[in-house]
Amino acid sequence: MGFKIEGAVVTDAGKRRRGNEDNYCLFGHYKHDTNVDSKTERRTAAAGRLLAAVYDGMGGEEAGEVASLAAAKSFCPCALENVREEAVRQVADVNGIICAEMQKRGGGRMGTTAVLLYMDGRKAVCCNVGDSRCYLIRNGALKLLSVDHSEGENMIRMGIMSEEQARKSKSWHKLTQHLGIFPEEFMLEPHFSEEIRLQEGDSFLLCSDGLTDMVMDDVLAKLAGGSQEAGETAQRLVEEALKNGGRDNVTALVLRVKKTEGGILERIIERLKRVPKKAWIVLFILAAAAVIIA
Repeated sequence: MGFKIEGAVVTDAGKRRRGNEDNYCLFGHYKHDTNVDSKTERRTAAAGRLLAAVYDGMGGEEAGEVASLAAAKSFCPCALENVREEAVRQVADVNGIICAEMQKRGGGRMGTTAVLLYMDGRKAVCCNVGDSRCYLIRNGALKLLSVDHSEGENMIRMGIMSEEQARKSKSWHKLTQHLGIFPEEFMLEPHFSEEIRLQEGDSFLLCSDGLTDMVMDDVLAKLAGGSQEAGETAQRLVEEALKNGGRDNVTALVLRVKKTEGGILERIIERLKRVPKKAWIVLFILAAAAVIIA
């Protein structure tokens, strides 16, 4: 018996932005057309070497959607035994692509966050640069796997502000890291979560700050941890952000870990494992007696 991953993503421009600079990757699929303001996508894959990600483009007139699209095209799955080295290489490569595009356009700044969930069989690792987030929902509890790279988060960690105070301050959205920083200015240091062993019933939520600014964690846990299919959950999350104001582009990508039945031989082996030891002893004795009598 193995796992399958049911995934869905909903992205929307929100109520106040003229375009949608967010993008995503759902098992190799992403938003190709940057002029599309709203999009929904659903995919299911056997648990294996997979990648799910959300990218929040920054730059407005300077084409943040170009930066997030470059990231969506460039990041790819990898083996978890060397995920740190490979993800750091991918971050550097994508950062280089975006910096080259900025130079090509005459120096105007653009950038994107990146929150990535690398999956490999029954395990997963989260990696992020910026303040887009990844949560694990297990047994109804919401656990943040990513770390916000922002001045507001630094203030919280240093005990200078509470989260409530930081959310209201100008520091909340001032990023300390994102893709689109020239290496001579700053060397990016992506954050990595611990390795997660997947369990049936696990859910993951990857999202841009257009969701987390509008919807508090307790509501996220309630909506993302429900029994609805991934597509319905992602839609409800985005609708909640829009209902609460929709001040920014909003993207919610939801993954559900589910059991999948194997082939006939695998099912037979699985059932044989459930036969009690005493029954095997009785069967062995009967078989031995049959051989002796014969």
